[in-house]
Amino acid sequence: MTGLDTLVDGALRDPLGAARAYARGGGRVIGYVGAEIPVELILASYAFPLRLPASLQSSTAAADMYLESSFMPDVRSIAEQYLQGAFDFIDAVILPRSNDSAQRLYYYLSELRSRRRTAGPVPLIYDLAKIPRDSSRERSRAATQRLAAEIGVDTTALPGAIARRNRRRELFAAATKVRQGPASVRGSIMDRLFRAADLCGADAFDAALGGWCANPEPCGEARRILLAGSPPPDERLHRAIEAAGGNVVAEAGDHASRAVSLPLIAPDGSYTAIADHYHSLQEGTRAFVDRASSTANLAAAVNADGVVIWLIEEEDALIWDLPAQMSLLAASGIRTLSMVRRRWDGADGALEELQAFTRSLEGSI
Repeated sequence: MTGLDTLVDGALRDPLGAARAYARGGGRVIGYVGAEIPVELILASYAFPLRLPASLQSSTAAADMYLESSFMPDVRSIAEQYLQGAFDFIDAVILPRSNDSAQRLYYYLSELRSRRRTAGPVPLIYDLAKIPRDSSRERSRAATQRLAAEIGVDTTALPGAIARRNRRRELFAAATKVRQGPASVRGSIMDRLFRAADLCGADAFDAALGGWCANPEPCGEARRILLAGSPPPDERLHRAIEAAGGNVVAEAGDHASRAVSLPLIAPDGSYTAIADHYHSLQEGTRAFVDRASSTANLAAAVNADGVVIWLIEEEDALIWDLPAQMSLLAASGIRTLSMVRRRWDGADGALEELQAFTRSLEGSI
């Protein structure tokens, strides 16, 4: 077992372990939700940035008392942990306005705290605007400076914080290049690696990932699959595809593999550079992007034999892109499996359908 394997296994087994240990040592921990929170600001406030983990816990009874059924299940899981006190060692939790469920959770938690129904960490909102126009960009810049003030950013530490997060971007890009190469790497391993990244101490994880990128373990020949749509809670979809002789070589959408992405942020230490980066991100359900073209282009770039578009029951944004995606992929000659209104835990026959689809691509290799 490599050092990276040890870090990943430990992080996924105890997602709060590293952050809790940091807090016990006297350090601050700031939690956040999603890929559209400027982690650079958290680092520059000398806090441990923890991407709050979601899990398939058997009960969300506490969260169900307050949240409607339309909430995304990962946000519901985070709400349950918050209400049960799992995050009480955390100083603050940052939620993005660019995610509907996360934005609503901010208001719910703020109200519950004001009524003394819960005593969890302070909820903060990152008022990120995504519309590609000047007024929206200016709003994102103001929101970035406001968030920096709220969490106590040391502006002299910003260049170093940007450099650390840029290092992660370069490492994720290198890992992505490895998995999309001819020999590839098992997608289930990659999914675990990407999900564990923001649960660990950044320096230790990045050092281990850099070593892994220099000497990966290829999986050999397999039918190449692009997984698009809703991010699953773990690697179960990837494993089902692997069991049928396939391999997920890329994901399209707000998946763990896209938690940080190029381009790099200018290392000048300015709030403007940080804000503009997150404003223009192509990830997130509120991003202004042609998802049909981006999915088809990515499928072609990774030489996908097939595309799976998996959308859970609660997904009310990405579903609107499905007809255009299916049409463009069909025109490109790429076999596609559309799976809509599915259970987040995959316990609705999804794994068997994935395996049947993967086997139907048998002539592709």
